[in-house]
Amino acid sequence: MSRYYCPFCSSRYQFFQTRSDGVLICGQCGDPLMKKPLINLRQIFGLVTATIFLSPLLLIIYSGIKDFTKEKNQTYPVSLELLTVK
Repeated sequence: MSRYYCPFCSSRYQFFQTRSDGVLICGQCGDPLMKKPLINLRQIFGLVTATIFLSPLLLIIYSGIKDFTKEKNQTYPVSLELLTVK
């Protein structure tokens, strides 16, 4: 039921009724209800904008994890002086 709304009444006080022919109508004004789109243009624009602003942060986190998990092979020169016990 939440996908339908009355464009003329306040969203706080809406309640729905069904006519005898199966059409949903507003309980206050009696006008037929309109169906909300699943995704509208404003949501798409907001998602693209958020992705643009968050992409540098995500790339920094990704490169940090990649560098952290990369194995670092460090070879140290073996000195004979350190191995002999005095």
